[in-house]
Amino acid sequence: MATFIQMPTVPYNKMYQRPQQIMRKLSERGHIVYYMDNINEEYFIKINKNLYEVGAKYKINVKKLSKPVILWCSSPEQVVRINSIYHDYVIYDIVDDYSHEFKAWNIYVDDMLSAADMVFVTADKLYKKFFPRHDNIYLVKNGLDVDNFSLDKNEIPVDIPRNRKVVGYVGAVATWIDWNLVKYILNSNYDFVFVGAKYGDININFNNNNNIYFLGEKKYEELPYYISNFNCCIIPFKVNEMTNGCNPIKLYEYLSLGKPVVSTAIEEVVKMESNCYISRKNEDFIENIIKSIDEDNESLVISRRNFALNNSWDKRVSNIIEKLSLNNIL
Repeated sequence: MATFIQMPTVPYNKMYQRPQQIMRKLSERGHIVYYMDNINEEYFIKINKNLYEVGAKYKINVKKLSKPVILWCSSPEQVVRINSIYHDYVIYDIVDDYSHEFKAWNIYVDDMLSAADMVFVTADKLYKKFFPRHDNIYLVKNGLDVDNFSLDKNEIPVDIPRNRKVVGYVGAVATWIDWNLVKYILNSNYDFVFVGAKYGDININFNNNNNIYFLGEKKYEELPYYISNFNCCIIPFKVNEMTNGCNPIKLYEYLSLGKPVVSTAIEEVVKMESNCYISRKNEDFIENIIKSIDEDNESLVISRRNFALNNSWDKRVSNIIEKLSLNNIL
């Protein structure tokens, strides 16, 4: 079995996303995993028998590592640290398009691509963009944590409003949300709930609206309880170069609980149009919210759940392991 070292990134228990999912699944397959938080401390936390969360200053004893040692990089600026850690291979996992909010990372991309033995990308647009720039590139989209998102997690959280139908969002409360669209859809007879941490320089001021609720960041294990009590789930992203390279994890999580999803026309969601309501104008978005809340179709619920379950993180990591083996890394 190999040793995987996730290069310093968002702490393990904060904004549980693709890096945590992949590292946890690799550890469950028997590989040793060190997940490095981007916190300059030396702590060591055992998550399971093969998975260790460590601070960025923690000194890993390379003499005791199972070989090969694989550095897993999920953002390009991590290239500046790879030579400070013993390794046999470098994997670059491209999770975002480096434009708009992430354009500052562009200065590191060429060096990261040069250092990488293999590259994974999360979206079709990213594959097309980076295929000419690396000889070993594979598409592995995001997925669903089947264990966490189960139908029995349906107790109503105490901070969810109960007076009207609830339209909900789970994820970063960020600049890539189309806040003009949000203001437009607030002019309706629904309550709008946003669950997630604030990210970036945004000014959320809806003092004149009594039907929008920002509940803040919740524990990862609590998210299914919120989604289960939404009548409709939304992905109100701006449509631009960055968001068109985004394969939203929240989409799989929404669908896994059978919820109708209303989204703007970002490319990765349009590809799943049979399981979503795609909105190309503000007027479409509110009309689709109304339509989704009024729907009474059990076959749609089953279809959504089946789609999500067929796109599990277990399957994604099996694909990753297959590609690593194909390239004689495992």
